[in-house]
Amino acid sequence: MVLNYIGRLFGRYKERKRTKQLHAILNDGQAIFSSFGENVYLSDIVNNCIDRIATEISKMTISSVIERPGKIRKQNDDISSLFLFKPNPLQTTKDFLACCEWLRRKDHNCFIYPQYETFYDENDTPRRMYTAFYPLNPAQIEIGTDDSGGIWEIKFQWRDGTSDILPYSDLVHLRWRRGKNTIIGGGNDYGRPDTSDLLKAVTTLHKVMEGLPAAIESSLKLRGIYAAKTLLDQKKINEAREEFEQHLQESKSGIVAIDLAGEFTPVNMVPPDINSEVMEFIKAIIRNRYGVSEAILSGDYTGEQHSAFYQTCIEDFIVEFEQAMSSCLFTFDEQKAGHRIKCYYSRTAYLNTQNKIEIANLATNTGLMTLNQINEMFGIEPFQEGNRRLQSLNYSEASIVDRYQIEGIGKTKSEEGEKIDN
Repeated sequence: MVLNYIGRLFGRYKERKRTKQLHAILNDGQAIFSSFGENVYLSDIVNNCIDRIATEISKMTISSVIERPGKIRKQNDDISSLFLFKPNPLQTTKDFLACCEWLRRKDHNCFIYPQYETFYDENDTPRRMYTAFYPLNPAQIEIGTDDSGGIWEIKFQWRDGTSDILPYSDLVHLRWRRGKNTIIGGGNDYGRPDTSDLLKAVTTLHKVMEGLPAAIESSLKLRGIYAAKTLLDQKKINEAREEFEQHLQESKSGIVAIDLAGEFTPVNMVPPDINSEVMEFIKAIIRNRYGVSEAILSGDYTGEQHSAFYQTCIEDFIVEFEQAMSSCLFTFDEQKAGHRIKCYYSRTAYLNTQNKIEIANLATNTGLMTLNQINEMFGIEPFQEGNRRLQSLNYSEASIVDRYQIEGIGKTKSEEGEKIDN
């Protein structure tokens, strides 16, 4: 039902659903990727790394703004309204952002479809009103140009066997890990995920984790070998073994008296000792691929460690999301006028109390934050008079300082001229 619903979203592109081959250019060959690496993504540590990044990204807020030199003004338009709570009927903003990052990390490509309605303004210029944003999860895609070579198109192969062809310009495309392929993300030169090295580390870790319990269990079972010195048939050997085991179970002093001619050889089965440094090395190979440290993965991190995590993982998504969304949702004229999509991620929430106090002092000295914003940083409820800024009298606006200095220089020169005249 979901696939049928998604199919209805593409009704405006039904004339493109004819079977055809897209022409690839830029000497990349056919720009194709398909879902890959399912074995790799069955690993808990791989999924934990992706989930940690996606969870942090899901905490961002998205706004439509007009950005001009020295000034940013938030727009209360359809885009800001959609990202306030639910970008589409099926997902909250948190779910939407986490879903986009999961697709981006697992398929190395994430496609977002902006659903819109066209209307005409007072100047009879066509405009778009966006009604939803959907992250897409195709089984395979192809990117190329149409028969005329003038329009970039993308062909989605869905998991139910159907397909749709859409203009590439109507989609938001997010990528992760680049190779030489100029169109598709993935990590190798053919636009496909390169998980060979990761698979080795995941397989090794899996073998260690799977083999360790079996080795411990076997070490607890085998204590020694009893060799009978008489010639016995198989039935009598089994009876002798059972009788010997019975003597072992009944012994309380550790001394066993038996009437069987034989020799018992103890076997010392030592449980395997896996070096912690080896385990950490294997896990680090996996974590390094995603830029997630052990401290971030466990949640026991400092402000400095989180800052490194932000620069490695979060900032990369923010830059790409802002550029891809802004270029797709706004026309060239709107972009020239300063229309942008902005992501806001609170980094102060991960600072310790002392660092927050230092920021609060700086904010009240310079008027950087309102009192309610400072309250929010410490988890304190806002109050009615808190939407105001405080600023120390020791700080002045740069233009005022410049004017003061210029006037002071002029006054000094005037006084010097009066002295010469006298």
